[in-house]
Amino acid sequence: MVIIGGGLMGSSAAWQLANAGEDVLLLEQQDSNYEYGSSLGEARIARSLGPKNDKWSYLHNLTVEEVKVLIDFLNNKSTDQHHISDIYRTSPMTYVRHLRQLNRIEAIMHPEQQDSFQFARTPEEALAKFGMVIPDTTIVIKEYKEHTGTINPQKLIQYTHMAIRLLGQEVQYDSKVTNITRIEDGFEVTYSDKKSGDNLQVKAKKLISAAGPWTGPLLSEVASYMDTLINPQRVFLSFLRINPERYKDLNATEKAHIMDGYPLINSSRGTRMGSNFSMIEKIGSDGIPVIKIGGHFQRSNIDNLQSIWQKKLSQSEIDWSMSQVLQYLNMQRIDIDAADIELVDGYSCVYSLTRTEVPFVSYGIKTDTSPDKDLVIMAGLSGVGGKGSLAYGKMAAFLVLEDVPSDQQLRAVMDFLSLQRILNVY
Repeated sequence: MVIIGGGLMGSSAAWQLANAGEDVLLLEQQDSNYEYGSSLGEARIARSLGPKNDKWSYLHNLTVEEVKVLIDFLNNKSTDQHHISDIYRTSPMTYVRHLRQLNRIEAIMHPEQQDSFQFARTPEEALAKFGMVIPDTTIVIKEYKEHTGTINPQKLIQYTHMAIRLLGQEVQYDSKVTNITRIEDGFEVTYSDKKSGDNLQVKAKKLISAAGPWTGPLLSEVASYMDTLINPQRVFLSFLRINPERYKDLNATEKAHIMDGYPLINSSRGTRMGSNFSMIEKIGSDGIPVIKIGGHFQRSNIDNLQSIWQKKLSQSEIDWSMSQVLQYLNMQRIDIDAADIELVDGYSCVYSLTRTEVPFVSYGIKTDTSPDKDLVIMAGLSGVGGKGSLAYGKMAAFLVLEDVPSDQQLRAVMDFLSLQRILNVY
């Protein structure tokens, strides 16, 4: 079984299949030190709190359980010991929302809610509960749960690749797929070895495409419809920090308040374009936290996918990022101004979006609209993929193996993301 794409989704699917005893070849066009792609970096938001039967909450919590399985496997197979804290940084998850989104808050307050949270509806409550100063149009929720906070995609990819190899299966880096052809008993996949320049071919009994923004062009011969279903968009990310001279003047309480204030989803302006997400990406060598910020809806079209990763941030994008971070730090009563925030780095990310912005983990479609059970497509996971990565991989494995999970909720999520939705919507 060949899996194309060694980011979070492809790696998760390859690990699940290898752990089920299947022969697996995972092809990744980068080397082992990723330099671009949606899976780059050390932090993605991991959160559980949601309304009753929320699918994204379920996928996060299932991934936590699957990470435990992965860690146990590695610890049983090697002398090096690993821990779930290598993958998750537990921290309060903060939601700052506009009052007009109160219905979203009321939806999480159902009788069966098991996740711990606190809610401040007024400025007085926010100050008393969280030490925050907020406008009277704003409400604040903090979620408290083990393994809620951030998930480390780079470390999770590293661990899944390690596990795949420990099972005797293959992960090949610097392997860029150039063509896929359907043959009588599966697929013929042509790929180039970027180091040697050689063109190689492998026959795949079954194929999983987890190629992100390359999905459409890559599947042009075997699933041409995907080019119309996936729309790659650029989303910029800024990496900021408080100036070292100013940071060293902060007291221990203020520094702890910053760490506990992230990750954050801030929709206090009440509009899609005005919302942003931010988190602590890492702690620099100088001990100063690096804050990553972006906006799910701060999107732009892409002229050249090959070069988009190197596109520099504009000054307006940097200014937007700095103003958003400054506003929130001031909300936390961290007394700094614009001159105290500096840019560490900027990155052009790519979101591979479906029209409804709900992803696909689905069989392909034959010309008669029946499921193509030799082809599984994982696509459109931008913005909702990281926290549920091993769960998506588990779903893909069930599809490839033509098996049905016993878990009723997993079956429901698979139905939601699968072939029938493609047929209904498109």
